Amino acid sequence: MRILTITWEYPPHIVGGLGRHVHNLSIHLASKGADVTVLSFTDGTSERHERADGVEIVRVNPYVMRYPDFVSWIEGLNMLMVERAADLGSFDLIHVHDWLTAYSGIALKHMWRRPLVATIHATELGRRKVLSNDSERHIHEMEWWLAYEAWKVICCSKYMMNEVHSSLGCPIDKISVIHNGYDPKLARANSAGMSKRKARTVLFVGRLVYEKGPHLLVEAASLLKDCRVIIVGDGAMRPYLEGLARKLGVSDRVTFTGHVDDETLLSIYEEASVLVIPSLYEPFGIVVLEAMSLGIPVIVSNTGGLDEIITDGRDGLKFQSGSPEELAKAIARILDDEGLRARLVENAKSRAKEFSWKTTADQTLKLYKKVLEEYNANDWKPKASARW
Repeated sequence: MRILTITWEYPPHIVGGLGRHVHNLSIHLASKGADVTVLSFTDGTSERHERADGVEIVRVNPYVMRYPDFVSWIEGLNMLMVERAADLGSFDLIHVHDWLTAYSGIALKHMWRRPLVATIHATELGRRKVLSNDSERHIHEMEWWLAYEAWKVICCSKYMMNEVHSSLGCPIDKISVIHNGYDPKLARANSAGMSKRKARTVLFVGRLVYEKGPHLLVEAASLLKDCRVIIVGDGAMRPYLEGLARKLGVSDRVTFTGHVDDETLLSIYEEASVLVIPSLYEPFGIVVLEAMSLGIPVIVSNTGGLDEIITDGRDGLKFQSGSPEELAKAIARILDDEGLRARLVENAKSRAKEFSWKTTADQTLKLYKKVLEEYNANDWKPKASARW
């Protein structure tokens, strides 16, 4: 089975969870015998064509031209991807991730008359709640078009399945829920890390954007007088958050590290007493699984995919989404109760083992086979005279 995966994120260019998802999925699919080619982009610092971990990686450079805005940049990227794909030979199936590669995936679907699978990791309406300008409305329409054109749509949680169904009008029987996984190699740091944990250190890991809720943690820190907060990640909200920390008088207790590499992140994990994910919108939450596997107790907002991973009081604590007061209470509770922390950590380790990239790849491969069986059973195939 030859698969063309099209994504705007792939190592070394990682923005969020999408890139980590595609990377791990591709590696595990390749380990199971699938012939995987990933088509992505480079800013000129990485190889245009290489093979790594059993995956063929082909990149185009969209920075050869200038674009007036992000949507135009994405459209230019996709045009280059279509042009490059024409030289890669034939594929059995095309798999794209989010609207960012919808243009090229849909174009190649009809050029080659091959089935298209789409993973929708998040939606513009879910992030924004209200579509307030032409750019947001355009992205929403692209998401609708992608869901319409795809043979099957994959979502990472039941929450996202319901969102794609309701906001994009995608039939439920066209959507498959396949959870994300985590890298179990991270757990190797667990035994050493426990002895390094610093008392009352609260950790946040994620993009610094509104829907991730980092402002709620800064506000909660102002209600807690005896804890240290580490915020790992970068994004448009960072200047605002740093200003908020100064305004609330907690800048001496809140540290912003920016984006860090995996090795540095592991060392930071080892210092954490608790991980907080205060998202206002969260389709899944891979970082929660990482923390759970490492023996770090977790606090999450009761929203999205987080609500499906964590059982309150059993393998983590939940708080009312959007409430810094409730978040502060949950942090104080987990920091002050050693017995609670130990119980949550033990249960969380068992819970995390239920999620793995191997299982994600198994389920994805099963879906691919089903799609190809349906495809081969009908007459929507390349014309004998077609030359693509």
